[in-house]
Amino acid sequence: MRALIFLGAICFIFAAVGDLSAFDAFPEVKKLITNYANNYSSRFTKIFKDGPVYSGDATAYGDNTSGGNCLFPKKEYYSDMMYAAINRQQYFDDLGCGLCGVAVLSSNPVKPIRFRILDQCPECAHGSLDFSNKAYYELTGQSPGRVGVTWAIIPCDAQIGEYPALVESNSNIKFQFKTGSSQWWFQVQVFNTLYPVAAVEIEVNNNYVSLTREQHNYWGASGLAIGNGPYTFRVTLADSTVIVAEGVKMVVPSDDEGDDFSVGEQTVYSS
Repeated sequence: MRALIFLGAICFIFAAVGDLSAFDAFPEVKKLITNYANNYSSRFTKIFKDGPVYSGDATAYGDNTSGGNCLFPKKEYYSDMMYAAINRQQYFDDLGCGLCGVAVLSSNPVKPIRFRILDQCPECAHGSLDFSNKAYYELTGQSPGRVGVTWAIIPCDAQIGEYPALVESNSNIKFQFKTGSSQWWFQVQVFNTLYPVAAVEIEVNNNYVSLTREQHNYWGASGLAIGNGPYTFRVTLADSTVIVAEGVKMVVPSDDEGDDFSVGEQTVYSS
């Protein structure tokens, strides 16, 4: 787990749609964002190209404990209820599922909060987030309404104040096959990642085949027979990190938000 630390000043110009100065009242968080954003434009070549700081409206849509578009395992991903739905454009263009972020009010911030993307908000504009009621209250100290928010991408092993990291540093990424999957038809979800997943490939007959992300956050390829496994996957994250996982078994839970998964033997090629 990566603790929040005070980092030396780093000069960095953000090519972003949000203003980093919104974090001025929280210098440790601001410098944390700056540190992780070093070489951002060259590292984030797949998705979230216009980040890492965004601004928009913050709203709230309840305290659901399952059912988000990302279809992550509900016991793990709804455990602390600090989640949000990302606007439709970024959900599709930036493949936002699994993103971890830190947010503050754009004006008169109460405190920074850590959140994770579990859903999409079809009616939200670019940069806007629709939070759980709990996350909205932590952000604003108020009942649900509409306020300006500024937020930034962070790796999921970063701790922000009282909010612990959501992914353990150096832990394996996880694979879960969709219900109904077989050697003749399959979809697979990849989670427990430090950044959102940008690309997934599966090795078939000694060649990697690119998979396509569905709206419900599973990856697949029409008409591709993959055999009985175990399988080798090559996963690229938003920050250009590549992870090769060998020996991944076809683990199919009883429902699409179940807790069963496979990991295999993994090698990480850092960005």
